[in-house]
Amino acid sequence: MVDALDDSVVPPKLRDHPSSSLAAEGSSPAYVIKDMPGKGKGLVAQRQIRKWELVLVDYPVMLAHMGLFDVVGPELREDVLDRALRQLPEEQQGEILSLARSTGGETVEDILRTNIFGVELGIEIPHLGLLPIGSRINHNCRPNVFWRYSVRALAVEVIAMRDIEPGEEITQSYVPLGLSYEERKEDLKNWGFTCTCPLCASSPKQRAASDENRERLQDIYHELNDSAAGKSNLTISTIESLTEELESLVAEENLEAQLLVHYSAVARAYMRAGELDAARRYVELCEYLWVQYAGEEDDYLAGMHQLRHELNERERKATIDGRYR
Repeated sequence: MVDALDDSVVPPKLRDHPSSSLAAEGSSPAYVIKDMPGKGKGLVAQRQIRKWELVLVDYPVMLAHMGLFDVVGPELREDVLDRALRQLPEEQQGEILSLARSTGGETVEDILRTNIFGVELGIEIPHLGLLPIGSRINHNCRPNVFWRYSVRALAVEVIAMRDIEPGEEITQSYVPLGLSYEERKEDLKNWGFTCTCPLCASSPKQRAASDENRERLQDIYHELNDSAAGKSNLTISTIESLTEELESLVAEENLEAQLLVHYSAVARAYMRAGELDAARRYVELCEYLWVQYAGEEDDYLAGMHQLRHELNERERKATIDGRYR
């Protein structure tokens, strides 16, 4: 933890970003914090933000072990949290106390439960992190940003998933992408609100159509995975057709972030079918998306290295088989 708190380990592109609290004064971020009707405060773009642009760099100002609320009794917990708050500069204390509350009870604990995000310290030790600006980003089931976390720098990067226009609210999804309406509604109970985003507020017919698209995406993913595992034998033309269908559904549902998972299934299905040129194309797409979504830290790239290794082994075997025929 001490190593992670060293500002010198934060890469310059994060440390010097206009939104970073470590940057020189006078920097102007791409957003402003505004009151949002029915949502409290939120972030709104004050200029055009391009896809893949780094929108916000934020650092947890309070960290708590994941077991805090289960292991520590309420009186001691209140004392610990109040002491943690008082250790911060007055300005940051004010920022924290102005954050939304939803669960009732002791003030600091209520703020933490309402606004915390999961982060890791050291070797996959789960913690809860309170982000003073990141916590202002409201939920949308079709978000325009996602965030990734650097264990090494103890920093959160918020990245644009698509172009964001001036005046548009910056939103992220508090629940996994691709869930049905009822699944999203159930998961969001943990956050203490009912979603009123355009997708959830649409007509029952429109929601049902969206749910059907999302269910079909899962079916396609399982079909491709079963083929890759040898549980079925999809033809190359069937894989092509399924891939075209999933890309169309992903675009319709604004679920581009899921292409990383879907394309890995496509790549493995093509490997199993012996179409290695197509497999290589989708492995390269996965590698590109992996860096965009997960970053370049070695721990996060392990899954991508495994996919590339599988392709290399297939290509090596195909070369040997061709040589001795």
